[in-house]
Amino acid sequence: MEFNFPKFDTFLDVVKSITKRELIKAKELLATEGKNITSLADIIVGANGELFDTLPDGTVVKVNLYIAVKSIDRASLANIEPRDIYKYHIYRCNTISQMFDTGRRHRYKINNRDDGTFFYIFNDYQGKILEQRDNQKLNICKNCLKKFLGKQFASDYDVENFNLQDFHKQNSSIFGTLDTSSLEMGEDAVPDVYVSNWREISNKIKRRENYCCQDCGWKAQTKYEESFIHTHHQNGDKNNNQDENLRVLCIKCHSEVDIYHQRIKSSEKYREFLDNFKNR
Repeated sequence: MEFNFPKFDTFLDVVKSITKRELIKAKELLATEGKNITSLADIIVGANGELFDTLPDGTVVKVNLYIAVKSIDRASLANIEPRDIYKYHIYRCNTISQMFDTGRRHRYKINNRDDGTFFYIFNDYQGKILEQRDNQKLNICKNCLKKFLGKQFASDYDVENFNLQDFHKQNSSIFGTLDTSSLEMGEDAVPDVYVSNWREISNKIKRRENYCCQDCGWKAQTKYEESFIHTHHQNGDKNNNQDENLRVLCIKCHSEVDIYHQRIKSSEKYREFLDNFKNR
């Protein structure tokens, strides 16, 4: 079949104008609120692990990857510091690798801002948006920083003195990329909260497993000890409450599933469990 374009130049001008508009829009988005990640295939991972995005005209630009939403109470929001918030990433570091490999679905965005500030949403634990900030300062991930500095350890001083603008100006290699097409991520930057009947769902699966950890086999023997048994979303999506996505774990095993759950180790309940129950 043969197509005839008597006014091909006009047609070509229209196509170019569409591409130009899309390019302007894409650049504005990356420079302001950032682009929602619907799939990890949206990101190109370079040979050195750097993260890139492709613009509508084929231009490849460096980007930063970050979780754009945090649940917090209103009182804590007034005094929140960058160290209290999820870190941003410039490489496919160990943290991101773990996220890739486990297929975890978090509310990620990418942008190509180089001033260390990010579009951010804070919501309460019921999902109500408390505040939206266009220029929230975040700290760089220390795993990314170790890779950038070529060190085995990155200090708080290194974090404070990292210059994101210099990193974005560096020449980069985008060859030897990682195939991420089959790993889906979260949708838009929306509140990541439990469903309203989560307690009922959680208790049901705990009862089904007889309040016994499915990893280490520790079993609660009293009503109080049941508080050390948790229900874990295996893919990180709090809205996916299918049986195959839920796993019953003791507080210790829950704290070890990935880097995101290590915060459990700072709780009093965790220390109480280790001191009084784990080794009985």
